[in-house]
Amino acid sequence: MKLYKELANWWPLMSPHTEYEEEAHLFLNIMRQYHPNIQDAIEFGSGGGSNAFYLKKFFSMTLTDLSEDMLRVSRELNPDCLHMQGDMREIDAGRQFDMVFIHDAITYFTDKNDLRAVMKNAKKHLNPEGLLFIMPDHYTETFEARTSDGGIDKDGRGMRYLEWSYDLDPEDHVTEVEYAYVMREKDGQITHESDSAKCGLFSMPEWEGLLREAGFNAHFERIVFSEEPGTYFAIAATQIK
Repeated sequence: MKLYKELANWWPLMSPHTEYEEEAHLFLNIMRQYHPNIQDAIEFGSGGGSNAFYLKKFFSMTLTDLSEDMLRVSRELNPDCLHMQGDMREIDAGRQFDMVFIHDAITYFTDKNDLRAVMKNAKKHLNPEGLLFIMPDHYTETFEARTSDGGIDKDGRGMRYLEWSYDLDPEDHVTEVEYAYVMREKDGQITHESDSAKCGLFSMPEWEGLLREAGFNAHFERIVFSEEPGTYFAIAATQIK
């Protein structure tokens, strides 16, 4: 997606980190239920680092992403965190952690083999009592076609976006997302861009089965946002002994 490459410098205006405070603390409450003593964590697909901005106050975080452009955005927000570029299916941080955290970046995998590879790599990065925490956007059971918008003004620049998500074929494991961006520079110049993405859509039993293959027990925990419509579940995956 252009948003994670040539348009990455607009990310803080499209999705400002201040919009992540509630969800980061909701995640933290569940993380602590399954691992009360997290000291260090690694995030796969950390993007702009917005969740890490809040979670790093409670434990150290290593942030990884496929996009060097997004890592550049995150480094500005989280200069105190170690950043690594790499694919979450195969990146090697060289050590183990108390937790592997994966937010919505995992949604871009539409093939079960890719999900399986991510889960196995996560297990390799975990201490024996470590927790894998995943927050997919949707499941087959919860997906709803929707349109949303947002964006802010900051330091003389502004951005607004329209996001339209839908499912062309309910029989496959793919949903479609279309984006329209309007960006205003400090001098008033306006630019229009469009973007597209395909996202994975798997059922809860499919997630559970893949995690079990990788050596985890899956626990689905309801997440209720104060202003976000829809039904959401995080996965707290504990290691099978």
